[in-house]
Amino acid sequence: MTHKHYINKRQQIGSVLIVSLIILMVLSIMGLTSMRSSKLELRMAGNEQVMVTAHQAAQSLIDAVIDDPTMTPVIGDIGFTLCSAGQPNCDMATISMPIGPLRTEMMTNGLGATAELTAIGPPPRGSGFSADLFVGNHYAVNAVYDRADQGLGRASITQGLIVITQETF
Repeated sequence: MTHKHYINKRQQIGSVLIVSLIILMVLSIMGLTSMRSSKLELRMAGNEQVMVTAHQAAQSLIDAVIDDPTMTPVIGDIGFTLCSAGQPNCDMATISMPIGPLRTEMMTNGLGATAELTAIGPPPRGSGFSADLFVGNHYAVNAVYDRADQGLGRASITQGLIVITQETF
């Protein structure tokens, strides 16, 4: 004799509701987790963009200073510091920009530069200049972009520069 078990329909009605609520809760948790992850990734990308922009602004100022010999005149002794207006510990403000974005940033104190004479000696070997007739003036050119108070980042870059001049007798 075989017994057949019949399940009453009234016992099954609540189980479908519980299973669907559990699935809905799991999907909601997954959605919230992905939203948090996306928000964090967006914030990280924004910070990366701010960092790159600050670095590029500082590097463009360094490039402008190095490209223009009038911004680094050979005067003073070791430790003599040339700078843009408003920079501390400055001996002479000779670094300025023509009209454009760099000048605007410098005027609003978001971007500044210094060039410190660090050494005076013979020109580097292999430069094609005679050590008897020429002098190498070594500068440390530093550019700082600082808009951290506005959430736009901060970067500081230092680069070496050698200005070769003729020896004065």
